[in-house]
Amino acid sequence: MSIALPPGRFSGLVLKVNAFLLIALILVAAFMGLVAYKQGWFVHQSPIHFVTPNALGLNKGMPVKLHGFTVGSVSDMQLAPGGVDVRLLIGSEYLVRIPQDSHAKHAREAGFIGASVIDIIPGTAERALAEGAQISFEPARGISEIIDDFRRQAIPAFNEVKQAMSQVGRSGEDVTEILASLRQEVEQLPATHRAIRKLVQEAAQATSDLSRQAESTMQAVERVAGTMERAVPEVSEKLATGIGSIDAAATQLKKTGEEAQLTLRNTRPLLDHGETAAREAGDVLTAAKRMWPLSDSFKESSDGMLPIDSFEAQGKGRTR
Repeated sequence: MSIALPPGRFSGLVLKVNAFLLIALILVAAFMGLVAYKQGWFVHQSPIHFVTPNALGLNKGMPVKLHGFTVGSVSDMQLAPGGVDVRLLIGSEYLVRIPQDSHAKHAREAGFIGASVIDIIPGTAERALAEGAQISFEPARGISEIIDDFRRQAIPAFNEVKQAMSQVGRSGEDVTEILASLRQEVEQLPATHRAIRKLVQEAAQATSDLSRQAESTMQAVERVAGTMERAVPEVSEKLATGIGSIDAAATQLKKTGEEAQLTLRNTRPLLDHGETAAREAGDVLTAAKRMWPLSDSFKESSDGMLPIDSFEAQGKGRTR
């Protein structure tokens, strides 16, 4: 007996199955591509390695960090003469940032409880680390090593404390005196506190007085500045006016000097002619004095003595 199926119920079923499988295949390929990208399969990486005597705490896939930034991972670990050869894969773009004298260190991201990482400590060399080069490695210290180190550092301190306590036990009287001195100092603390409080109050009062004086001084300075600000324009205008007057007077004096110089230059020929005429008149007068009709008219008068109580005066009187 056959069951009749409704027509068209499974029409296109193969196409739907194929589409579903194609979508699933695309999703799987995308997931694998994402995983490959996260693992750095599409990034060119350069290998470097180091040798450590003990590989405890190291494993494949451990991240490698530079300045706290992940730049690679541990790719492989193999036994080698002298320990374990650990190979690292570093991104080629980050390898140029690692100097030749850099070294690797086993560390944890958050103290003693974080994830283990390989931290690369950059050196100071100028040249970058070459591909496939070997770098030095500093293994992490375990809890036992840290405790031993703390014990080595703490034992001398404990010995000194023990020695100091024994000295205090042997010198009981000294401790009594020290306690008595401390008690006296403690009793003097209230007086010291009162003195400090008084000093603080005096300092506050002095500061207040100084502030008031400074405020008064600033007000006086502001008043003087306002007065100067008002007086400066007037003085400037007066100075400008005075300078203009002096300039005008200087210009007038210069003009007057030029006119006087021109006048003197024009009167110089007249003076020369007058001097020549006076010289010629003197010559004519001298010649006229020597002529016969006028020679007697221009006799020179002689200066005589006054006829007062003199012998000559008596002789002249008698002659008269």
